[in-house]
Amino acid sequence: MTTVFLIRHGETDWNRQKIFRGTSDVPLNENGLQQARLLANALRNCPIDAAFTSPLIRARQTADAVLDGRGVVTLVDERLTDFCYGEWQGLQEADVARRWPREFELWSTRPHQVRPPGGNTLKEVRDSAFEAMEQAAARHEGETVALFAHRVVNKLLVLAALGLDVDRFPFVRQDNCCVTEFLRTPAGYVLCRLNDTSHMRGGEVGLLTADF
Repeated sequence: MTTVFLIRHGETDWNRQKIFRGTSDVPLNENGLQQARLLANALRNCPIDAAFTSPLIRARQTADAVLDGRGVVTLVDERLTDFCYGEWQGLQEADVARRWPREFELWSTRPHQVRPPGGNTLKEVRDSAFEAMEQAAARHEGETVALFAHRVVNKLLVLAALGLDVDRFPFVRQDNCCVTEFLRTPAGYVLCRLNDTSHMRGGEVGLLTADF
């Protein structure tokens, strides 16, 4: 059996400003860097044998913090790259709602039916990311694997691992620097913890209340 940690990156300024990030390469802010350090401390006694990250800097910075001093080589996997929002990237949520009211309404209520102009669909990202997760887990059977990715990607991986369709996307949360843990068994994935942010409670860092 293989343990899989899904880790979302720490906070960026674009998270706090509700700007669609997607494939834009936005670094962690100071709060996000501290979130990553707290996560590293929380996982210090957990073995991590292999690590894979999105190529985007916010995921790589989070991986660097968590894996510091472990001697684990982090491999970049393009299939863990964030959902591409196309023309929405770099725009605030309110601007997208004003300029694309119909598409934004669908994204808010039935996101599995939307392709932002020039962007991805949830199914495309799910299929690609889950392939990466399956290959990583199979390659490291009996070990612990950490995947560092993004809100949309990790939500889709949770659904895929549990055999749920992408229409359930709005019903999963993945907050900044959260940990979700699965055990991959011969019968399928067992969810051990979901969206765990307990390592950031206590006032040392800010936590966003919105799922963005």
